Amino acid sequence: MNASRDATVLYRSADVCVVGSGPGGAVTAHLLARAGLRVLLLEEGGRIGPGATLDALEPGWEPALVRAGAGRPVPAGRPWSARGLGGGMGLFAGIGFRLRHVDLDARKHVADDALDPRWPLAYADLREHYDAVERLMGVARARGADPLEPDGDDPPLPPHPYSPPGLLLAGAGRRLGLRPFPTPLLINSAPYRGRPACHRCGPCNEHACPTGAKADLVATLLDPAAEDGSLVVATESRALRVHASSGDRVDAVEWLDGRAGVRRTTRARCVVLAGNAVQSSALLLRSPTRWSPSGLGNRHDVVGRGLCFKVSGYVAGTVAAPAATGHGAGGPFSTVAFSDHYLDPACPGGLGGILYEASPADRAPRDGEMPLRVHYLAADQPMWRNRVRLSNRKNALGTEKLLMEYETHPLDEARLEYLAERATELLVSAGAAHIRREASGYERGSRHLHGGCRAGDDPRTSVVDADGRIHDQENVYVVDGGFFPYPGGVNPTLTILANAARIARRIARDLATASV
Repeated sequence: MNASRDATVLYRSADVCVVGSGPGGAVTAHLLARAGLRVLLLEEGGRIGPGATLDALEPGWEPALVRAGAGRPVPAGRPWSARGLGGGMGLFAGIGFRLRHVDLDARKHVADDALDPRWPLAYADLREHYDAVERLMGVARARGADPLEPDGDDPPLPPHPYSPPGLLLAGAGRRLGLRPFPTPLLINSAPYRGRPACHRCGPCNEHACPTGAKADLVATLLDPAAEDGSLVVATESRALRVHASSGDRVDAVEWLDGRAGVRRTTRARCVVLAGNAVQSSALLLRSPTRWSPSGLGNRHDVVGRGLCFKVSGYVAGTVAAPAATGHGAGGPFSTVAFSDHYLDPACPGGLGGILYEASPADRAPRDGEMPLRVHYLAADQPMWRNRVRLSNRKNALGTEKLLMEYETHPLDEARLEYLAERATELLVSAGAAHIRREASGYERGSRHLHGGCRAGDDPRTSVVDADGRIHDQENVYVVDGGFFPYPGGVNPTLTILANAARIARRIARDLATASV
C-alpha cells in the first residue's frame, strides 16, 4: 500500500486522533505510533521553515477577542504558542526548566479566592518522564546548580557557557548574595543524536533554528514515525468538532482538510487534545452533545476556566561593552538564571518567580554600550473568572471566534512589582545605565498558556483526572498546558513534554488491553 493510500485510510479511521503537534501532541503521537497504534495527527498550521520568525508568521494566525475596558471585545488576544508543525517549540527560546515541588501544591501561597492549585500527582510521578524526554530531546544544564532544582538524572549535555551579558549578570547576582546558574536549555551545547551543537548564530527566541541545534519535534519525533508508516501527519488541518457516540464515549473527529478544501470525519478509538490550553478548551466548547449541551466534558461549566498566562515583564539597560570574550555576540536567548526569589518570604504571598537573562534580538554593542536585559516571570492565580469562551461572532469558517477573559489578580500585581524591583537591583549591581521596564503584554495571552482543561480529582472543579482523561469520557484526553491546574513559575515546555509522555504510555497500555 502506498503512502497516499495509507493516508486516505487513516483519514477514515485511526486508533488515535491527536489534535495539535506542539510538545504535548508530538510526543504523544510519537509514543503511540511506536507502540504499534495507527495515529492521525491534525495540525492547523504548516511546516515552520528554518529561519522563520514569529513576527513574520503571527499576523496569519487568527487572534482571540479580548476586552479592552468596558468596550466591545477587540481582536487583540494571542491564543497561540505557535500555529505550525511542532507548535511553540519551533520558535521558542529553548528554556527547559522542571517544575519545582511547590508548584505542584501551592495552596499556602495562592489567594483565598483562587481555585485549588493542587496537581493530582506528585513530582515523583513526573521524574522518570522528565529524565526520558531530556534524553530524547537533549537538554544542556548543570546538575545541582539551581538551588531549587528537583531530583533527576544527570543531563545528557553540559551547560552552555555564559554569554557576555550573562557573565555580567552572574557577577552582579553574586554581589547581591544570589546564586546564579546556567539556564537549562533544550539547545545542544555539543552534537547530540545527529543534531549539531549551537554555533551561536542568532537570537533563538521567536526564531526557528537554522541548523537544528535547538530541540526539533518534527525531525526528532514526527518525521521518523511518519516514515515508519505508523503515523500520518495532516498539516493545514483544523479540528472542528469531536463527535460523541454516547454519554461517556466519543467516536470521531470532524476536521477541515485545508489542502484539499474538504471536510472529513475520522473515526477513532481515542482522541487526544493537544492544541494548547486555549485551543483545546475551545474545541471542547465547540463540541456540544445531547448529554452535555454546553460542550464536551462541560457538565459543570469548568471547561475554559482557570485560564493562566503567567505574569511577567522585563527590565533592560545598557553597560559598557566588555572586551571580546571569545563567546561571540550571538548564542542562546538566555544563559544565566536566578531562583533565589522563587520561595522568597518577602514576596507577597511568599512565592515569587524566576529571573533570567533575556537577550534582545539586536544584542550587538553600539557606541561602546551593550544591552542588558532580564525577564522576570511568576505563576498567576488560577481564577474561576479567567476563562476561554466562545463569542457570538463567527470567523471565515463559520465557527465561533474565541473570547479570552482575563484580569490580573491584585496579589499577582504585587508579586510582579516585587520581582521587577529585584530585577532592577540586579541591573544596578551590574552597573547598568538607562534602566527601564518593558511590558510583556502577558494579559492578552502569551506563549505560556495554561488551564482551561485543568486536572483534579473533583469533576465539579476540574475537567480531567490525573491521567489527563476527561472525567465523564472514557476515551478523550488532554496533554497540553490546559492540564495544568496551577501554571508554576517557570517555562512550561519540558513539563508538557514529560506529562504528555506519562499520559501517552497510559493510553498505549489501555488501548492494548481494550476490546474495542
